[in-house]
Amino acid sequence: MTQKLTVCTTCKFSKEHAYNANGETGGEILLKSLETLRDKRETRLKIVGHECLWACKHSCTVLLEDEKRTGYLAGYFSPEDKDAEAILDWCAAHDKTEDGNVPFIEWPQGMRGHFIARIPGKAEGETR
Repeated sequence: MTQKLTVCTTCKFSKEHAYNANGETGGEILLKSLETLRDKRETRLKIVGHECLWACKHSCTVLLEDEKRTGYLAGYFSPEDKDAEAILDWCAAHDKTEDGNVPFIEWPQGMRGHFIARIPGKAEGETR
């Protein structure tokens, strides 16, 4: 399975504001930024939006999933290109691993302090 990055589309623009002047949520803006930057990189990362990941205190929130490797829930992002770049750098580092565990020294600086949870990958022969 190819990696899949799910972006919470209902995450607020900031703690004070749910929407920007254009009526977009922070999650919607982050999703667009991630898609644009991904396309420039020409990677195979699948990016999807999803309403509410139930991590509202941690917005903007993303979930990196991979069928057989460890996945990650991360948040506290701003809907800016610099955060989208860090997320995509993390996904690229994750994709190079066999088990999904990226050595700390390889973590992009923009991802440090953003992790909320590790999601176990599916073991050989296991079903979910």
